[in-house]
Amino acid sequence: MDFSKTFISIRTRTALQIYDLAILVCVEYFKPLLALLAIGAFPFILLDCLLIGWLATDYKDFRYFYWVMFLLVVSQAQFATVFMTHYLGQAMFFGRPKISTTVKDVLRAGFYFHWLHGGVRMVVPVLICCFFLSRSMALGAFDRYLYLFLYLPGLVVCGLSFRMFRPFVSEILLLEKTPLKSNNENVVCFHRRSISLHYRQGAVEGIFGQGFASFLLGLFLGLGVYAGLLQLDKILNIQANSEWSYAAWYWLVALWLTVGFLCVARFLFYIDTRIRQEGWGVELRMRSESQRISEMGI
Repeated sequence: MDFSKTFISIRTRTALQIYDLAILVCVEYFKPLLALLAIGAFPFILLDCLLIGWLATDYKDFRYFYWVMFLLVVSQAQFATVFMTHYLGQAMFFGRPKISTTVKDVLRAGFYFHWLHGGVRMVVPVLICCFFLSRSMALGAFDRYLYLFLYLPGLVVCGLSFRMFRPFVSEILLLEKTPLKSNNENVVCFHRRSISLHYRQGAVEGIFGQGFASFLLGLFLGLGVYAGLLQLDKILNIQANSEWSYAAWYWLVALWLTVGFLCVARFLFYIDTRIRQEGWGVELRMRSESQRISEMGI
């Protein structure tokens, strides 16, 4: 394998260039990325519909469905897109890896990987909070509002803060495959690697800025996709020919499509961060040259 040849040219880019490149990557790998997004998101969509589907069918509480589903998708975004992250990392060097191989490799990730994404980043606690939200209906409006506007958003913000300051843990664990712990200071374990990548001088402000910009972009992009789906429905008269309301489903689709795009952008920001902080392009050329010399038997 030639490490110097990647499907994305190794050079520094501005944020706008990265978002533009993310569009091109989504187009180039549209089918596998969409399939992996569906694989990762489907379990969460099923759980979310089981937990808060009643909001979409209740006329009085229908407006809360959009708010709660938004919070749930924001909470689950990184965990649900780990398949996409792994695929993009392999595609950097191997062209078009198999989807089945990607799924197997991610599912074989250790307990700490799933605990970090599901527990520390508040995915499971948010789901538990939604379970109690459904039970709060019998307790009165005040308790319901506490869950809707205090407990649930608080847990999501807590998990989001971890992600904004350490956004690349999926890439470190899945792609770099660093050991979790090591007493040897010369060994790059996960903890040392995460600190090195996220907390170098000047890195915190840049990473936080990337996360905040991506959140705002995702918010407007999600609303734009949702408005586009509603307009398409109006043009095709889909809703007019059905007794069911598809508005909630359009919102769900818009959110997850936005999450998929932001996952690609986050991966590209990870590549850009390594290039800026570590001179990754030079490292790849050196590894490629070392491999070439080794194969020649010199």
